[in-house]
Amino acid sequence: MERVINCSILTPEKQIYEGQVGFAVVQAHDGEMGFLYGHSPLISKLGIGEVRLNNPKSVDYLVIEGGVVEIKDNRLIVLAEKAYKKSDLSAQELESKMKELDAQMNQMDKFSEEKFELKLEKDKLKVRLKVAKR
Repeated sequence: MERVINCSILTPEKQIYEGQVGFAVVQAHDGEMGFLYGHSPLISKLGIGEVRLNNPKSVDYLVIEGGVVEIKDNRLIVLAEKAYKKSDLSAQELESKMKELDAQMNQMDKFSEEKFELKLEKDKLKVRLKVAKR
């Protein structure tokens, strides 16, 4: 018997991933969480970050931006607000968007609410870029 967990990653729009993994790492709201076969039941809030799904032959990389994760009976379900596969990300496009955001932020007041929102968007772009370059 293989010691794998069934993994599903879903957004409100579509299913991003479905398959069996030997080990999964997700970005919780307060740090990374890892899951193996036999993990005790758990529900947690997700943050913004990388997801690594280790299979016997490969590692799949994704980005999640908020949501919840649940594991129970070797079934891992990630309900993400937004999620992106590595194959859907373009490093060039992301770098270009980051430069645009930097230019906009440099023209704003230091403590403006709009600048804070742009910084959050830039943080999301950084994570997407990290995964795109893997």
